[in-house]
Amino acid sequence: MKHLYYIESVKQFEESTIALLQYIPENIKKWESANRDLKWYVRKPVNPKWKEVIRDGTYVYAFSNEEYQIANDDFRVSQIRMRYEELTENLIQTQKEAPQNIYDNISILYTYHINVGHGNHSLIVFIANNKVHIWMVDCSDYDFVSHRYYRANIDDCLKHIKQKFHLIDPIHIDVVMLTHPHYDHYSGINYYINNKLIDNQTVVYVNLKYRIASHNYNNLLANLNRLGVRIVEPFSHNSNKNIRILYPDIGSFDIRLSPNNISSVYNIRFDNQSYFVFPGDLEQDGWKLMDVTKCFPYMTCTHYYAISHHGSINGHLRYTACPYNRKSNNIKDCLSLHTVPVLMGRDKAFSGIYASQVLADFNGRILYSEKDDSNTPCSFLEIDLISNIWNWH
Repeated sequence: MKHLYYIESVKQFEESTIALLQYIPENIKKWESANRDLKWYVRKPVNPKWKEVIRDGTYVYAFSNEEYQIANDDFRVSQIRMRYEELTENLIQTQKEAPQNIYDNISILYTYHINVGHGNHSLIVFIANNKVHIWMVDCSDYDFVSHRYYRANIDDCLKHIKQKFHLIDPIHIDVVMLTHPHYDHYSGINYYINNKLIDNQTVVYVNLKYRIASHNYNNLLANLNRLGVRIVEPFSHNSNKNIRILYPDIGSFDIRLSPNNISSVYNIRFDNQSYFVFPGDLEQDGWKLMDVTKCFPYMTCTHYYAISHHGSINGHLRYTACPYNRKSNNIKDCLSLHTVPVLMGRDKAFSGIYASQVLADFNGRILYSEKDDSNTPCSFLEIDLISNIWNWH
């Protein structure tokens, strides 16, 4: 007996290779019309003999004897891909130039890193011209490894922000920055849309040049399309003074790479200071392609850095030494000793997360989104970026 699966991601770790597969039901049309996500994910070790079949973004038949077969001709796959092409074509028509609103003289600047299990969800809150602005970098609400929702933590954080900043009007997300289209980075955006925190005034940075079509990602694009949000593609030429995009460049963008390795790297800046670098799940192939003349000055000077790929070793090393630091191929050496690393995700979600070398390299400097310094689980981490004070809630 065979079943159809979408390969959400293939994760290379020190000891093994793990694939995360999403089960595709027979009646995909019912799910498409209901605009419902498919949450039947399974985790499987990858036998080396199947490495050419089990690849990010592909569809396979899985047989009961643990064998696989490419399933590109399945009618459900054709349906999903056709829908993706239609959605991206529509969204391309709504693209705007990157917002040129420049915010300076910032006296209040916080980030919030919500515990969403295996996933990323960060909010940036600042006050400019007596107005509170809220930006978002990635947005998961569901741990597809443990099959658990974390919406209570999101609600706790939003309630805290509303009280702390004395917001009378409903919370509004002004800017959404998506690093890449993996479910553990975007699953919660629909939750914000359904609760009217994201609307047609929201600017959404989303890469429309991927060639990976999945049912759940289609649902996200459909909702963005329906809302009529302002789309900006996150390439370096669309940087502005507050949101610098360090990678990728449109000229060297390679759609053959895995989604992790074409993660958009966002550098959040105010008053000519680099406060935070968010590299998504960038791995070695991506670090290799990054233009170090662009990334190195901002990485070196940044106050905070979100550790890539949930603290696994393949998000922490380059293949070769950095041209600006010829003695090391380690990302930690691209950062200042004063940079504070923030690790988002859930320890032991996969074997290799968190990697012992990553923990050792930062030697106790890490802030975690899932627990405080006493290893007590938390709902979210709050950082005052200007005063360099942090608290867990």
